[in-house]
Amino acid sequence: MNTPIDDLIRSTLTDLAEEAVPMNLTDSAVARARRRRTLTVSVGVAGVVAALMVGTPLALAVSRDAPPSAPADQPPMDFPSPVPISPDPSPPLDHPSPVPISPDPSPPLDPKGPGTGF
Repeated sequence: MNTPIDDLIRSTLTDLAEEAVPMNLTDSAVARARRRRTLTVSVGVAGVVAALMVGTPLALAVSRDAPPSAPADQPPMDFPSPVPISPDPSPPLDHPSPVPISPDPSPPLDPKGPGTGF
């Protein structure tokens, strides 16, 4: 049940397939990938250089406005602590301990285990 149009399409496609010449595109694909990689790296390097060229003067301008640091031959200044430090730390008296504390310590445990104390 082939129609004349089907036969015409089939013969035309057969003729086109016979005329096709196989080509090796590997070399051109590798060269194109190499150019693309080179371009990508170049653009990345140019971006980093541009960021450094813009950022360095800004950083230097900000650092010039900052107060000068102390010379290295002077000892650092002692600043008062924001939290008072007492020489004898003691627990706060208004909070009870969450763990019960007995005045007598419990007897030491036998290292051999329970029930082997004889």
